[in-house]
Amino acid sequence: MATVREGIEQAVLLSIGAASITREKAEAAVAELVRKGQIGGEEGSAIVDKLMARVRGEGATAAGIAGRLEGGVQGVLREFGVVTRAELEDVQLRLMELEHRIALLEKAPPSAG
Repeated sequence: MATVREGIEQAVLLSIGAASITREKAEAAVAELVRKGQIGGEEGSAIVDKLMARVRGEGATAAGIAGRLEGGVQGVLREFGVVTRAELEDVQLRLMELEHRIALLEKAPPSAG
């Protein structure tokens, strides 16, 4: 069983690997196809643009590769019990409210009864 740290490291490395699909790599692959005469120059440019749009999640693609990867990483982090910044801020706010209420109760005069 992997530790929480190892799981988080794997999730981060996975996201970095997918994010390394750069425009330069796509252009290099398409340039090779153009050089071999399998596609035209304008068609190659359109293919690169379409691929990069899919990676970023633009256009008609559902969430894009990057969006799906981010969702997967978030799922792994959630599985390991890592909270989001919003969840942490919510708990911090609730803690401050409770501390304030306790301080008010400690300052209140004892009730006659």
